[in-house]
Amino acid sequence: MLVMKRTKVLLLLLIILFAFYSLIVEPNFAIIVVAVEVKLKNLPGDFNGYRIVHLSDTHFGEFHLKLRDDLVLSKVKEIKPDLIVFTGDIVSSKHSVEEAVDFIKKLASIAKVFIVLGNWDYSSGASKILLHKLCSLENVVVLVNNYAVVSRGKSSLYVVGVDDPYTRRSNLSKALENIPQNSTKILLAHSPQIIGEATGKVDLVLAGHTHGGQVVVPFVDPLFVPLPARYKKYVHGLFLVNGTYMYVNRGLGTSILPIRFFAPPEIAVIVLKKSGS
Repeated sequence: MLVMKRTKVLLLLLIILFAFYSLIVEPNFAIIVVAVEVKLKNLPGDFNGYRIVHLSDTHFGEFHLKLRDDLVLSKVKEIKPDLIVFTGDIVSSKHSVEEAVDFIKKLASIAKVFIVLGNWDYSSGASKILLHKLCSLENVVVLVNNYAVVSRGKSSLYVVGVDDPYTRRSNLSKALENIPQNSTKILLAHSPQIIGEATGKVDLVLAGHTHGGQVVVPFVDPLFVPLPARYKKYVHGLFLVNGTYMYVNRGLGTSILPIRFFAPPEIAVIVLKKSGS
């Protein structure tokens, strides 16, 4: 009888600890900075060592502590990036647009910000007002199936952005129109499933959407990855797919359930290197 009571107490404590860690600690305090070096053959020499901060999936409107946003801004400022990119799912609610725009405005005071939208930005009903407000910000560029030129020294590269592939809004052919074939192209897309049509057309893909699984049981595949079956392997990290690199970011926020477990929120620092340097 005593053993059973102790077992129940221990089980209750474990449940409380799991809830506290997954709801409060990991989503808000366990933000990690991941440095990723990507070597590109045709990278202009002027861009050797170029640092891109890659953020994704903040999901403003889902439960989180404001401290999370302050920590992210502080860490990004310390990194001193050359460029910041944001690969969608900015909000989960149209009522949180102002909060999200204020956060991005602060990011834009650190470095120029390039943004694409994700499925939640649309399903929340926030896309129109979000686009309007983001496009009015200084030092912020929203890419919707188009591109922008980034210059450094006497060289340039192309930042290409497609609308959300998960909801079939992407048009990569349109986005790549008029870009010189041999130029360096970095593609921003919310969902990694864009890799199916991006290989051989761009040098690097930066994506999010998966949350790294969000809830991961050690030594077991993530419980849920919102991707078509053939793309479920692209949960998190750097991949080389038929000559094209892709980095999938775990993102910063949560969706459906306001918890993270063994899938800490991340800030990725993509360091471009010229192959052979």
